Amino acid sequence: MRGKLDTLDRQIIHLLQEDGRITSAEIARQLGISERTARNRVNRMMESGALKSTVIVNHVFFGYQTAVDIFCEIDISMLDEVGRSLAQLPEINYIAYSTGDQDISIQALLESSEEVYEFVQRLARIPGVRRTRTVLVPRILKNTYEWIPPETDFEEYGGHLVG
Repeated sequence: MRGKLDTLDRQIIHLLQEDGRITSAEIARQLGISERTARNRVNRMMESGALKSTVIVNHVFFGYQTAVDIFCEIDISMLDEVGRSLAQLPEINYIAYSTGDQDISIQALLESSEEVYEFVQRLARIPGVRRTRTVLVPRILKNTYEWIPPETDFEEYGGHLVG
């Protein structure tokens, strides 16, 4: 089911992405709407599932400066088993089934290139992993938590700016 939001919701989402702890009063001040409207909009988006509140851990703060994307070719009869095994590894921050040349795509956060080497060696020993291809990620330009639907997915805001 595809949700419907308007351009005011989009502006609120942008503010929340910049600072997830921004108050309804500050949202209202920046957008020129009432505090009640801001609060109601945020609550409605949370209740509908359009937004999810979470904490983002800064991996660099903890010393995990090296990110790698690893594409795994898996024995297809062991796909789910390998997926479950990979999901248990604390170094992996993203895992998904994929199509094409690789069957599973992961991203891992590690402290050094030496750890990358050791991690890939461990992956190769997991039963069902046939082959891996590792790509160093020197800089992430946009992360999943920064995603927002395109403007065309939002209706023009035509309401009154009152709660």
